[in-house]
Amino acid sequence: METTYRVLRIEEQMYGCEELPAGQPVLCDVTLADPAGARRTLPYPDKELTRLGIDEGSMVVLTADGTLKKA
Repeated sequence: METTYRVLRIEEQMYGCEELPAGQPVLCDVTLADPAGARRTLPYPDKELTRLGIDEGSMVVLTADGTLKKA
């Protein structure tokens, strides 16, 4: 079952002084809230969020395979 969420916050993960390993995408922590107000945070590639046009305040669906799509 797919649930619709509101994107509350998008924060780029902190890597400190370490660089990402070659080929690894920059990840953001995406905080979602369901209609009942329950929150969950998941890592998601920054480039994919941009490609999909997902920003704070967007309504999204979290699919069974863990991908996000705009609602």
